[in-house]
Amino acid sequence: MVERANGPIADLHDQKARFCAEMAGLVTAVIGGDVARRMNTDYADPDLRRSAAILNELIVSIDDNLSDFNQATAALAQGDLHGSMREKHRGAFGQLQRNFNLAVATFRAVLGEQGGDQFADKAAKFRQMLTTSKSNEVSFGLRISDEGSRPIPSPAHDLWVKLADALDGPQNDSGKTA
Repeated sequence: MVERANGPIADLHDQKARFCAEMAGLVTAVIGGDVARRMNTDYADPDLRRSAAILNELIVSIDDNLSDFNQATAALAQGDLHGSMREKHRGAFGQLQRNFNLAVATFRAVLGEQGGDQFADKAAKFRQMLTTSKSNEVSFGLRISDEGSRPIPSPAHDLWVKLADALDGPQNDSGKTA
């Protein structure tokens, strides 16, 4: 038997069962994408209390890493080529940060400042096209192709082609040769 600091006596077996049930619920929530959930740390047993706190630290770390990535990808989706993952991430999250920031830097280098502004405009138009498509309740079905390297024709693919064409924009006569 373990005595709780706030009075009642709790059975260690009950505490372990509660901990296991709570941990199972936490794991299920995180697998389902809910990284806001936390474990209670009010266990009488110091090992269970410490383990719950460590699990909470792990989930906070995952949540912080994902939040930074979500903010950076949201900025990119809005056409902001100046956004990046700003936190210092480690391990797999550090690799994700390096790759994402390199991709954004590559977009900036390829498009240049003027191209970056055009990208932002085209991204806004693309968002509008997607919003219009969703409001018309168009279903984007995924069609599987045997050839992995060839684009799969679909409404979503057609929107990407339109975006690519829009990014190319009308060519002015100064860029053409006679």
